[in-house]
Amino acid sequence: MKHEIIQVTPHLYQLGTKSFPVYLSLGEIGMIIEGGTGSSFDIVVSQINKIKIDPDKIKYIALTHTHGDHIGTLPRIKKIWPHIKVLGSKTGEKIFNNPNFIKEFHAIDKMLTEINLQKGDIHIAPEEMPEYRFKIDSVISEGDIIELGNGIRWSIFNTPGHSPCHLSFFEEKEQNISVGDSTGYFDPDKDLFWPNYFHSLEAYCKSIKKMITTSPNRILLGHNGVIRSNPDYFQKALDATEAYHVEMLTRMDSGEDKKNIFLEKADWIYAHGALAHYKILTYLCNVMIKNSIKDREKDLF
Repeated sequence: MKHEIIQVTPHLYQLGTKSFPVYLSLGEIGMIIEGGTGSSFDIVVSQINKIKIDPDKIKYIALTHTHGDHIGTLPRIKKIWPHIKVLGSKTGEKIFNNPNFIKEFHAIDKMLTEINLQKGDIHIAPEEMPEYRFKIDSVISEGDIIELGNGIRWSIFNTPGHSPCHLSFFEEKEQNISVGDSTGYFDPDKDLFWPNYFHSLEAYCKSIKKMITTSPNRILLGHNGVIRSNPDYFQKALDATEAYHVEMLTRMDSGEDKKNIFLEKADWIYAHGALAHYKILTYLCNVMIKNSIKDREKDLF
C-alpha cells in the first residue's frame, strides 16, 4: 500500500493521504475524524480493512468543518456503512441544506481529484455517484462530549474563523487535539504557516487563543498529518497571523495596489504547495485582505 497507515497511539490511527489525512479514534467503539476528499475514499476503506477494524465498530464520523477537502468521503462512506452517524456543527447543518451546496462541492472535489492525480496520490479518478447526499445526523457544540469507551472521550470546541462552522476536538486520555484548519495551513517540514482567516479574523484569533489552554501532546492537522505538540505551536500560529495581518495593512496603507498584494501572496503559497488551484488561492488571499481591513481597529492579539 502506497499510503502509510500510521498508528499514532494505541487508540489513534492516521489514515488517508498526508495532504488530506483522516483520523480513526478507537475505544470500545470508533470514530473517524475529518472526511477527506472523494478521491481518497478507496484509500481510507483499504486502510481500515488492512488494520482489520470491523466497520460495524465505527459509529461516528466527526467533521471539523464543511469545506470540500474535509467532507469528500461522506457520501460514499454513508453508502457502504449507513450506520455511521455524521457529527457536525449547527452552522454546518445549515450549510449542507443550502440548495447550491452540492454544485459547489462538485467543483471543489473535481479540483481536489486533479491535485491528487498530479501528486501521484491516486492514479485514476473515482467514478461519479448517481446521487450525493450530505447530512449531519447529530449536531454537536462546545461543551459536548463524545464517549468512545476505554477512557477515550472527545471534548468539543467551537473554533470559527477559518469557516463559520468550524469545530475542534480534544481527547483527554492521550491529550490529542484535532484542529482541522482552525490554525491555518501548516507545513511541518518547512515550519511554514499560512494563516487561513477566510471567514473572520477576529473569530480566528479567539479560536486559537481558546486552544492554547488545552496543552495537548499531539496536534492532528487538517493537512500534513500529526505533529508532536510544543507549548509554542498555538502561539506561533497566532504570531504568524499577526504578522500576515500587519503586512496586509501596512502595504495597503502605503498605497500599494490591493491586487498586487493578493497576487503576490497567492504566488508565495502556491509555490509552497498549497492544496488548491491558483485561481482559488488568489480569491482567498483577497478575502483575507478584506477581513484584515474589517478588523483593523480591534484588539486581536
